[in-house]
Amino acid sequence: MKLRKLLSAALTLILILPVEGCYDRIELEGMAFVVSLGLDKGPDNTIDVTARIAVPRKLAGVPGGGGGGGDGKEEAVGGAKPITVRAHSIPEALNLFNSTVERRISLLHLANIAIGESLAKEGVVEYLRPLTRYREFRRTVVVFIIPGNVREAYEQNKPILEQSITRFTESLTDVGMHTGLSASKKLHDFLVSLEALHEDPIAPVIAVNQKVKQQSGKSSDGETAGMEESNLSFEPGKVVRMGGNPAEFIGTAVFRDDRLVAYLDGIDTRMLLSIRGELMRTQMDFPDPVEKGKFIGVELKHARSPVINVDLRSNPVRIHLRQRLEGDLLGVQGGTDYTNPEKMNLLENSISDRLQKRQEALIKRMFHEYQTDPFGIFKRARGQFADYAALRAFDYREKLRNAVVNVDVDVQLRRTGIQLAPIEPR
Repeated sequence: MKLRKLLSAALTLILILPVEGCYDRIELEGMAFVVSLGLDKGPDNTIDVTARIAVPRKLAGVPGGGGGGGDGKEEAVGGAKPITVRAHSIPEALNLFNSTVERRISLLHLANIAIGESLAKEGVVEYLRPLTRYREFRRTVVVFIIPGNVREAYEQNKPILEQSITRFTESLTDVGMHTGLSASKKLHDFLVSLEALHEDPIAPVIAVNQKVKQQSGKSSDGETAGMEESNLSFEPGKVVRMGGNPAEFIGTAVFRDDRLVAYLDGIDTRMLLSIRGELMRTQMDFPDPVEKGKFIGVELKHARSPVINVDLRSNPVRIHLRQRLEGDLLGVQGGTDYTNPEKMNLLENSISDRLQKRQEALIKRMFHEYQTDPFGIFKRARGQFADYAALRAFDYREKLRNAVVNVDVDVQLRRTGIQLAPIEPR
């Protein structure tokens, strides 16, 4: 009884005492969530930091449901226009944002980081270091490289469907995995490659197509003339098209350590992902080996993970890559019947030969010209070193200058689509 009375008295005392709130709490209505952060090089060792801040009222619904709104005027992504400040570091810039934003800046909902070309060429690690210590920052954000100025890319980015930057970023990642035209990478993957010995990071590219940008306000005749003057292109910012978003999501940025050294177009991005074993499934066109001038559409995926053998003891270093791909026959422009085993074998050999030559050329270009390894090949050779000291002392960069590369690609087309024989006109 005494114990029960004591517990009852203690509970009563707790209930009548004043309850204090957290002294450092921030109400949701008092926070400004940065959903996209852009970094450009500024003068005198400064950086221009551009931010898009989510506007919940705008995200709730935009008339028309598309990227342009219902009144014909282009609407900013998520209803927020970019804000740019100049500072010595990102933390300083976050403070300066509050000189014009009436709520406290927060990175809790940051979806992506965009890095301008000029900054990426000089090195990005000193600007990423402060972010990795920031409590509100997550390494799961996606990193993009922008050829040119980040602010221009923000202003020109007019999505066709998405209004939320978070959903926009997720959609780009999903589309990149489906097409293989972009190597979507999170910042965590970027930093892990940066910290690993003899491995170099890669990042997807967002580029502004200047011809599409200039088409605004022109007649359809002028737009068509611009297309007729250009050839087919898979390069970032140079895809031949009319209309749509001036920003393009194609290609890959390749780094050596933390410095940007090269861009890959959409086709070479597929080759890169194939070598890395990350090509989920992609559709590609290949010249018809029987009927010249015709093309054949094929969907390819890995039948098994690539096998890479690296001989570091030989001089020069020798690298042998073996791949096995399988796929479906999607479309044949010509009238050749590829249900014939001999013709199908001819097609498979032709595709294998083209993929092999393209991948060898890409590896040699990265190795011989830039001495960079975005393929993760050196990972397969770490077991050849007795300890970490020997691994660190190995001059892998210098060895890449003269490395001998051989690629074997085996393609097997297992399915021919829902129609076997080609259509023959009467």
